[in-house]
Amino acid sequence: MQIKKILVTGAAGYLASFIIDRLHLKYKLTLIDLVKPPPDFENLPFVKGDITSYHDVEKACVGQDAVVHLVALVRQRFDKPLGLFADIMVKGTWNVAEACAKQGVQRLVNISSISACNPLPDSKLPYCVGDPFQFKQGDLYYALAKYLGEQIGNAYYQAHGLSTIHLRPGVIAGDGLNPGPEAPTGADQPWFIYVDPRDIAQAVELAIETQDIDCGCFNIVSGRQDASYDWIQSRQQLGYNPEHNWLEIPESGTK
Repeated sequence: MQIKKILVTGAAGYLASFIIDRLHLKYKLTLIDLVKPPPDFENLPFVKGDITSYHDVEKACVGQDAVVHLVALVRQRFDKPLGLFADIMVKGTWNVAEACAKQGVQRLVNISSISACNPLPDSKLPYCVGDPFQFKQGDLYYALAKYLGEQIGNAYYQAHGLSTIHLRPGVIAGDGLNPGPEAPTGADQPWFIYVDPRDIAQAVELAIETQDIDCGCFNIVSGRQDASYDWIQSRQQLGYNPEHNWLEIPESGTK
């Protein structure tokens, strides 16, 4: 697998700016979104397109070797109707996977979320990919949409051989209404769920370049002993090495 051209969906978003910044000198990027990306990337090819339009998505996928899929309802999503999640996150991801299969794209890197796999109550932490989980009432639309996005990617890997790697970032520091990480009070078990966007960008680059994995799911969180979600598998299989771990915040609990 040799990847040179990459399409980035949701290119005007907060996380996308870190990913584009990391990749743009190494790969030929094309950006797609409903609004233009920041001025820093105005020299990159930009396609104005709607992720819910299959025509727009397939047209943007022509000639691409990989797609980094970032589109999601993130900020101020809690008052949005079910249909919007279904259209943007589920239908949008399905459009991307179908377009990748039709256009011969080699790899899909899907940005999922740890919200797709809330650990069971009183379960042993850190949560590892594949451990039991459950959906909760709070943020159900977002969590379910992310989970369904993963299943779409897996289905297209099985049916079409589309190499699909899902990355599950923790709470992204600095993104919208997300508070910055703070030390817990009275915590007696692993609790840390944050990740720096620069470390997510690192994970995206690794997911694009890996030759050993055709399909898989990986937690992308800070590299701390008190992380609620296991990141060791990501280190062992992807080479993920989180560099921004808030060392000034004392760790609580042990693995």
